[in-house]
Amino acid sequence: MKASALLRAAAPLAGIVAAAVAVTLLAKANPVTAYGALLQGAVGSVQGLGETLAQTTILLFASLGVALAFRAGLFNIGAEGQLVVGALAAAVAGADLALPKPLEVPLCFAAGAAAGAAWAFIAGWLKARYGASEVITTIMLNYIAYLGANYAVTGPLRGSRAAPETAPIAASAVLHPLVPDTRLTAAFPLALLAACVAWWWLFRTVWGYEVRVLGRSERVARYAGITAPSVVMKTMALAGACAGVGGAAEVLGMLHRFNAQLSPGYGFTSIAAALVGQSNPLGVVVSTFFFGILQNGALSMQALAGVPKDLVSVITGLAILLAAVNVFGRRATLHGAAPSEPAEQPADLGATHA
Repeated sequence: MKASALLRAAAPLAGIVAAAVAVTLLAKANPVTAYGALLQGAVGSVQGLGETLAQTTILLFASLGVALAFRAGLFNIGAEGQLVVGALAAAVAGADLALPKPLEVPLCFAAGAAAGAAWAFIAGWLKARYGASEVITTIMLNYIAYLGANYAVTGPLRGSRAAPETAPIAASAVLHPLVPDTRLTAAFPLALLAACVAWWWLFRTVWGYEVRVLGRSERVARYAGITAPSVVMKTMALAGACAGVGGAAEVLGMLHRFNAQLSPGYGFTSIAAALVGQSNPLGVVVSTFFFGILQNGALSMQALAGVPKDLVSVITGLAILLAAVNVFGRRATLHGAAPSEPAEQPADLGATHA
């Protein structure tokens, strides 16, 4: 990788760190003490690191979906809803099926992927058929997924407990910890494998090439013989499947049932992670680990340094802002560059559709 590319990749992360320090100072707290406590809670022990990697697992699946959609020029805001419906589908399959573990776990993951894919496909179909903005439709689908799941777990799918949640999944569907006293399961290496496969698919296959061309310009894609509506629908379905698997991983490995409060905002944090990771599946691995540290260390920062954990939400918001400025700034540079230059530079969110 060229030095200039490394600098471009590091710029958002460096900006986030600088902004985080500035916000901490404005909150009249000591940045060294605050972020020392955050790191202590997130990676300072085997249990802390295990929980950070467990959080990273869910974020990585969702962020891969967002990043792949970004590459096609689609701003997928619906990872939260796709994760929720995937988790609900996996929980129902895990509670109702009574199969041996080698069959039960893959089927639960498949149920989560299928539900997430179907949910995202709705937005993709509306985009391809009617030109509906995927930003608006995915936001609306988030609300439908969240409220629909809430209804389901307080009504027809409610378990035996008083809490709004489904029945526990069967023992054969449970992913057991890789490290004792942690929630780190085999879903983590599965997420890393998914990132590697996503990178290979994006940069080494015809479909991935079509996605990247469409992300640059729909006009160019059509000129090259690419059926844009088909690519849009398939890419959105794939993005939803990734997020749905993330929801399934949380149910099978962490909660062992679907709860109405299952996600603390994984789907929205995944947008920041995808932007910071430059919409590159391998870069997203690094960025999701960064956000996993923030999420898991927030309580330690509050307990040990007296800094409100809500500061992490502020940092996440700044991350989205700085990463978006970095991406859209480069895109504007591409539009003003000489005709021979764009082919040599990667497009992250893709050009605006002509």
